[in-house]
Amino acid sequence: MTNPPVSLQTINSKLSYNELKDIKAALDESVILAVTDSRGNITEVNELFCDISKYTREELIGQNHRILNSGYHPKSFFKEMWQTIGTGNTWHGQICNRAKDGSIYWVQTTIVPFLNEKGKPYQYISIRTDITAQKNISIITHYANHDELTGLPNRRNLSQRLNQKIEESKKNNSKFSLFYLDVNRFRQVNDSLGHNVGDLFLYEVAERLKSIDEQGNSFFRLNGDEFVYILDDTTQINETAEKIISLFKKPFHFVNYEFFSSISMGISIYPEHGKDIEQLLVSADMALYSAKKNKGNQYSIYQVKMKGLNDKGLMMESKLYNAIKENTLELYYQPKMDIRTDRLVGMEALLRWKDPELGFIPPDQFIPFAEDCNLISEIGEWVLRNALHQINKWNEKYKVDLKVAVNISPIHFQEANFIERLQSIIQETKVDPKNLEIEITEMSMMNYNQHLIDKIKSIKQLGITISVDDFGTGYSSLGYLKEFPVDALKIDRSFIVNMQDGKSGVAMVSAIITLAHALNLEVVAEGVESLEELEILKAHNCEYVQGYLYSKPLSTEEFSKKIEEYLL
Repeated sequence: MTNPPVSLQTINSKLSYNELKDIKAALDESVILAVTDSRGNITEVNELFCDISKYTREELIGQNHRILNSGYHPKSFFKEMWQTIGTGNTWHGQICNRAKDGSIYWVQTTIVPFLNEKGKPYQYISIRTDITAQKNISIITHYANHDELTGLPNRRNLSQRLNQKIEESKKNNSKFSLFYLDVNRFRQVNDSLGHNVGDLFLYEVAERLKSIDEQGNSFFRLNGDEFVYILDDTTQINETAEKIISLFKKPFHFVNYEFFSSISMGISIYPEHGKDIEQLLVSADMALYSAKKNKGNQYSIYQVKMKGLNDKGLMMESKLYNAIKENTLELYYQPKMDIRTDRLVGMEALLRWKDPELGFIPPDQFIPFAEDCNLISEIGEWVLRNALHQINKWNEKYKVDLKVAVNISPIHFQEANFIERLQSIIQETKVDPKNLEIEITEMSMMNYNQHLIDKIKSIKQLGITISVDDFGTGYSSLGYLKEFPVDALKIDRSFIVNMQDGKSGVAMVSAIITLAHALNLEVVAEGVESLEELEILKAHNCEYVQGYLYSKPLSTEEFSKKIEEYLL
């Protein structure tokens, strides 16, 4: 039944003519409106208030306004608000509320107190507008550009900043230096004292680094214990390096723990050591390797002879070439679950490489080598061909309709004949294209153009599903989501972990899901490891998950057994 509209008759008759006129104007603008008594008990609401809160008018009347409390704001927030309106002043602010169904929404709020003859408030009228969409975009944009643990600008922010610095330096014929910092003993702290202490350690490292950076935006956290610093004045390199080293000469204290750490730094200078971002980072990384050989608080400035330190990379390149040639790579598969039905709907194909001498080599180590030495095309085709052969076998044997997801390197989209080769593999394996999902990392879209959009459209026309992998970690603008014909977003594991660390983590994931659904995209949460994470995702209407809660990545034989389990 439609809720009756709020009229002037439902508002206390003690209002003055001007006050009544203001409220009438607010009603005519169809804003979200509520009336409460002096204690915050709801006496009237309009239909829009019911719509956004998901409560009926009957459920709200007589309830205290705390029924909408999301738990996001600290007690001090409401204390300040009540102090303002309790003394007869109008309050303005943004409030995060929780609807009846558990969803979160934000409202820009103005609370107007009405006073009796003694000057005491007897009634409050709140006038609100829904700003949930803008707030979600703001949250995503912030976390897209900043590291949540340390608050420092992140890798994406660094790329933007370095592009700006390079352009400025070209224009002004100037130089700048890039410091690549690696915190020593971090892994030891993490392994021996736990991830919580490890996080506290990194936070304290970041706070110390900020103390010598007046602007607070020249330090960047790349990942783990790696940081970058941009210094404009190249005459101050040695002095700055010594300042950073001095930060690590006093111990770190956490609860009952006290320990010393140190910093290693590699330094490159633009344009002598690199004329683009990649080469500057590579040169600084080589200098860092030289500094770490000396251990302790050390720094090195890049020299040409350091290129010889890359012998390990050359050896890995040779071994990777032989692994492709001898067909010793292997695919593992991680289940993808529909959490609405608890049903297995597909899997992600994950590449694995175990070398007889080097042992297991993580993909994040050998894939960059494959891209740098032009082996990624061969590897990508090998993965596609084998994954499609396998999905056909499983679907035919078990009479199911599973879909396999394969991650595609950005380099493939630069190849003129990639679409033709993809079509050829589909025809060769006789797979139904609807059983293939291609995952594109968000980082690959950083410099999107019409050529890339056209390539993805061509893939879609084949009947293949497209998803954005590692969403939230690779791009600062959300404009590409409207341009690219994608079907799903995969929320990066880092955001799933942060859901248990506080309200901001849940708000971030909720914002991503809300954004995806607004764009008619499905959502897959990666790295789900606990029932608590699963329940939060269910509450926010996430459709699919992957993670150790259901299964680690499995060999072909192990995954066959997993399918049989779900068919029982």
